[in-house]
Amino acid sequence: MTKKGKNERSDWMVFQQDVLDVLRQYDGFFDYSERVGSLSDDSRPDFVARISREDKEEIWIVDAKRKPEIGDEDKKRMKKYLEMLESNPIDVGLELSELSGYKFRGVFVTSSGDLHLENFEQVKFSALHQFLQRELVYTDTEKVVRDVAKMMERKQLSQSQARLLFRSLKPFERARKRALNQLEELETKFVGLELRKAPFEGKDLPVEAMLVHEPRGKIFLIDIPYSREALKEVSGKVEEVKKTLADSDREIFFAALDTFNSDLDEKHIYELDEIEDEVRETAGIVSPVEVAELFTPKISTQKQWEDGFVDIHDTHNLGFRARVSTDDDLNHRIEVNLEKKAMESIKERKLNSRKDLGEVRNGSFQLEFTISEDMTVKFGETEESWEGFQDTVKTVYQAAVNPVLSRKVKATM
Repeated sequence: MTKKGKNERSDWMVFQQDVLDVLRQYDGFFDYSERVGSLSDDSRPDFVARISREDKEEIWIVDAKRKPEIGDEDKKRMKKYLEMLESNPIDVGLELSELSGYKFRGVFVTSSGDLHLENFEQVKFSALHQFLQRELVYTDTEKVVRDVAKMMERKQLSQSQARLLFRSLKPFERARKRALNQLEELETKFVGLELRKAPFEGKDLPVEAMLVHEPRGKIFLIDIPYSREALKEVSGKVEEVKKTLADSDREIFFAALDTFNSDLDEKHIYELDEIEDEVRETAGIVSPVEVAELFTPKISTQKQWEDGFVDIHDTHNLGFRARVSTDDDLNHRIEVNLEKKAMESIKERKLNSRKDLGEVRNGSFQLEFTISEDMTVKFGETEESWEGFQDTVKTVYQAAVNPVLSRKVKATM
């Protein structure tokens, strides 16, 4: 063998060992596994395993390939492995009569590349942990609890180990559920924001959730670390994500939610109550809910939230009606029905402040504005920061509307 050939074999053996080391970490999730397995015809695939759960019965052959592409010879060899197991299931501890419900999967683990294989699967080594988490651990901790219970039954865990695992899982389950509930609430406030939960179709990502704002072309990957130690190591996940999504045409942001109140002041780590502001300011979006608050007078009102708009009306039968609408969280329209005194006051304040905020016509106040990615608001010929725009609304609209409506409320009492 040439020196080059020896080096290539040495590199492959190191890669194979790295793959096997990762697989070894998931031993407890396999009912049977063998590293560098030996089949009945003396062939030796890198890894053979059986999963026998109520909702998942599979037999895996894993082949480590230190190259990005899978050749015809590789496919032939994998096909032979699978055929051998189908005809000799004793190699994975099964009788022929037990084989009918099992799915056979040939999985190539490669150093890079992302090809679609017709009859087999390809997983990049950098995404192997995510693949195994998705396939074996899932994101549902209840299933993990059941798996732990089975491991205990098979005496793979001692009573003290199982007790420790159950105690560790329950707090994480509660923290994860609380964080996902908060992300769901955040999604409902915006029109263009979509929450997707792991596992994700087409991508093996080491995160729990994804917030996508299509109109702005932004993706927020949200991780919920299960421990303080895992929280401190999020920088490694950021690099992993960048590699996995290197071909994305959308801007990617990473956020790890601190559910432990650890007060870690590090990049990418956020408290639960910080994530909404981070998404809003990073994407440059404003929800119709927030805009509605800005144009709600200081009297008793009721709000009705529909997809894309918020309707507001007073509870004193004063005739106040307002609608805030948007299709994308970027372009907003406000229309308010007001009495004559309030209209005249708005006109006067626009003139005195030299702020051309909206139009007063046909018995209503109407305003359209657009918010840019840097949170600059444009209305008419005017551009202001979001903070400046809020001040303008208070100076012109709120200062005109509140005194008129407040006096009318007192008159009805």
